[in-house]
Amino acid sequence: MPLFHETTFMKHIFSNFAGFGLFGVLVLACLCFPPKAGAESRSLSRDGAIQSAFSNNREISIAALEIKRALSKLKWSGRLDNPELEIEATSDEPGNDEDEGSFTVGFTQNFPLTAKLKHERNLRHYQVILAEAEIAERRRELSGKVDAAIVELMTTRAKIEVSNQLVALNKKMVDFLKTQVEQGVVSSLDVMQATLSGRTLEQQSKLLVAEAKQNRLALNKIIGLDPETDLVINSSFSLPGSKPGFDVALQTVLQQRPDYVLSLAKIDETQAAITLEEAKRWEDVSLKLFVEQDDAVDEPEGFDGNTFAGVGISIPLPLRNRNQERIEQARINHEAASKSVDAARFEIRAECEEAFHQRTDAWRLAREASGEILGLAEKNLEEFRKAYQQGQASLIQVQRAQEQVLELKTGSLELVAEYHRANAAVRLATGSYPGLSVRSGKNPK
Repeated sequence: MPLFHETTFMKHIFSNFAGFGLFGVLVLACLCFPPKAGAESRSLSRDGAIQSAFSNNREISIAALEIKRALSKLKWSGRLDNPELEIEATSDEPGNDEDEGSFTVGFTQNFPLTAKLKHERNLRHYQVILAEAEIAERRRELSGKVDAAIVELMTTRAKIEVSNQLVALNKKMVDFLKTQVEQGVVSSLDVMQATLSGRTLEQQSKLLVAEAKQNRLALNKIIGLDPETDLVINSSFSLPGSKPGFDVALQTVLQQRPDYVLSLAKIDETQAAITLEEAKRWEDVSLKLFVEQDDAVDEPEGFDGNTFAGVGISIPLPLRNRNQERIEQARINHEAASKSVDAARFEIRAECEEAFHQRTDAWRLAREASGEILGLAEKNLEEFRKAYQQGQASLIQVQRAQEQVLELKTGSLELVAEYHRANAAVRLATGSYPGLSVRSGKNPK
């Protein structure tokens, strides 16, 4: 009679356990935290969370002012210096005091001999592109942080679902054992052992809940939302059915990576700086227009006045200083920028290779953990169940087999999470995020 009751219970437990689907739980993982009263609830996709971070992140907003600063410099560049007004008056009062003197009014304007004003505007134009590329690169880095934070939050919430499933199974076993103790079938020590096991599982679940809260707070901070905002992430946490490939061409990646576009724009900017510094070999020419009133005593006419108008020009001669130092520095900067393009290209290619291989390896391990290994554990549980029905195994052995299967499911979940971490690394390496487009003075080579 006791064996019949225990066998019926084990069939009930096993049927519930067999119906437990990992990926079905993962889909519902984001719903495991009901929002607090009065707390805002937001439902976002991964790209939506990234776009929200772009709009709300305070550091990005501050950094974006660099673009406005560069545009302001472009707006006011390429202009002539202000003209100079010269006023001069002379008198012979300290001398002969014959009312002789002169009064002169003149205007002086500097004009460049070269096209340096045009070259200055050209330089400012490339500096605007540099500022845009720098902001785009900061957005790429921010997108990677958002992606990684989302993966950690979804992983922890999925672990909570698995932990809750284990707690529920243990509770059913404790309730059953209590009934058996009342009938004198099993010892109260078995109930105590199962209860202690349940308390341990509940403690682990509470730790996961606290971890999920920290993950949510961290994600809200990155996105720029209120700390109490409850997030529901609309993103699949399942494993792809087919092995991910290397389906992104390097040329496409280079065009998507703001740091590579930044290195290309740096070449254009340094070349424009060389052109500007070379144009500064000749300093500005000063052109002067003046009118002079001259009063003097001439013999035999006597006191008489006269008015003069004239033009003057001043041309600096580049005999000693031909701006050699600044030209040389500009050429060194250009050489460094050219080398940085090759370095960036090599670095990006290496990052992509590493990320793609890591994702493939993570997919393979997660696939194996979700397949044969887990299948063996479930078969082992079935064998223990049959042995228990025949009186050849204890209830604790069956319980341990159940826990082992759930532990493997938790391990499988962690490997699935590792795949999604690797997939986030691929997105970071390839720059496959929304809102990262930036102008380039040159096409990637």
